[in-house]
Amino acid sequence: MALRAVVALLSFLGVDRGSAFMGRLWRWFAPFNPRHSRADQHLANAMPDLTSGERKRILSDMWENLGRTFAEGLLLPEIVRRPERIVLSDGLAADIRAIGAGGAVFCSLHQGNWELLAVGGASLGKPFAGIYRELKNPLAEAYFRSRRETAYPGGLVAAGTTSILRLRSLARSGVAIAMMADLPDGTGIVAPFFGHPALLSKLPVTLARHLGLPLVVAHCRRVDGAHFCIEGERLDLPHTDNAEADVDQATRVLHATFETWIRSEPGQWMWATRKWPNLALHDAASK
Repeated sequence: MALRAVVALLSFLGVDRGSAFMGRLWRWFAPFNPRHSRADQHLANAMPDLTSGERKRILSDMWENLGRTFAEGLLLPEIVRRPERIVLSDGLAADIRAIGAGGAVFCSLHQGNWELLAVGGASLGKPFAGIYRELKNPLAEAYFRSRRETAYPGGLVAAGTTSILRLRSLARSGVAIAMMADLPDGTGIVAPFFGHPALLSKLPVTLARHLGLPLVVAHCRRVDGAHFCIEGERLDLPHTDNAEADVDQATRVLHATFETWIRSEPGQWMWATRKWPNLALHDAASK
């Protein structure tokens, strides 16, 4: 009931005012969350040349972006009905058109509003399917899913033991698979990210290479309030006799691209994620 009340309020305000309202609330109150200190330490380690004042500004921008993204996620049906607030770069639009009716793997990171990549792709006639983590509350899960499905004409697949089989089937039918690849992944590889050993997900590279599908990396930048620009490029995957080495190399290239984008817009990335296991151990020891 509380969630529905929030959606009713945001719907009354509309996308622009609702996004701004929630962003302002998060900017004010989120710094009191314990995750704020973790995000500050991660930012300090990743970009040590920043002053404390610069880090404070970036983290305030981060919380506002996350608050806006939360509101926009609840208002996805309204955004889908008016996709003109989302602009695709010419290069990415050309890559999507070049894929044609075939399947593809699209991966992104938690920067800007990552949910809108599928909306932008659908505007070019390419159906997207998304993989996501289910909420623990079954009522909230059903409600969120019903609103998110409007952005994914190819369907939503909950992460789990059978999700890979479902994704393979969708990709082979010509659907574009959209997934986030910047969260820590214990089944991935350990490699430098911002100069520190990090857990890098290799799932999008593995899936694309195994199925022989193009891999496109993209991000949705917030450019003005609730208006966005989606940029990206197709990554060339190595194909040698050593598949494991190919996946390792391409995963490093993928995350190097992520790092470049994050450095250009550090206030739009989710710094509180436990990306760096050694830093997480340091956090626990210091407490």
